[in-house]
Amino acid sequence: MKIVGILGSPRKGGNTETLLDQALEEAQGKGALTEKIALREKAIAPCDGCLRCFKTGKCATQDDAQEVYQAMLEADGIIWATPVYFWSMTSQTKTMMDRSYALTVPELQLINKVGGIILVAGGRGCMNTANLFHQYFLYNHMFSVEYAYGYARQKGEIRKDDFATSMAREMANQMISLIQSNPRFPKEFSQPLPRYVRGKRSL
Repeated sequence: MKIVGILGSPRKGGNTETLLDQALEEAQGKGALTEKIALREKAIAPCDGCLRCFKTGKCATQDDAQEVYQAMLEADGIIWATPVYFWSMTSQTKTMMDRSYALTVPELQLINKVGGIILVAGGRGCMNTANLFHQYFLYNHMFSVEYAYGYARQKGEIRKDDFATSMAREMANQMISLIQSNPRFPKEFSQPLPRYVRGKRSL
């Protein structure tokens, strides 16, 4: 069993990374292999909308996103961890999410994987951000667990939030339990929803 954590915080050792480390530590304690990917350390260009992935099944842009793709495909569980900036995810997180569109063609390559979310906000925006990730999980036909969140501003402040820490660890336990239960969508659900490209409907 492998769980990968995708960290979208631009700040090293920040509150979001602290919670992600708690979740991955809990997963390791339950026997899971874990990997943490800090997007701030990667050179990942924005999606340019070329749509070449429709023809090839692969992203045409060759950069560090290719490493993230491989980790996501090898994982049974994927935890997205991001601070909340202006009621949404960070730009680093959104860029990688956009680029993962290439994993939806010719079929949904993330289907049946388990998704988790870790969010840290200064005051508001966790629910709005979580909804974006839940739509992402639904579209990819992934299963999701209860998301973890906390509130902090100063670096290290989240360590005082016992509730946030317990949620991060509980989320990891839920993810492991769900992976072990091996839920599966029927084969016909591996196809993405109908798409409309330049006025023509495509499947």
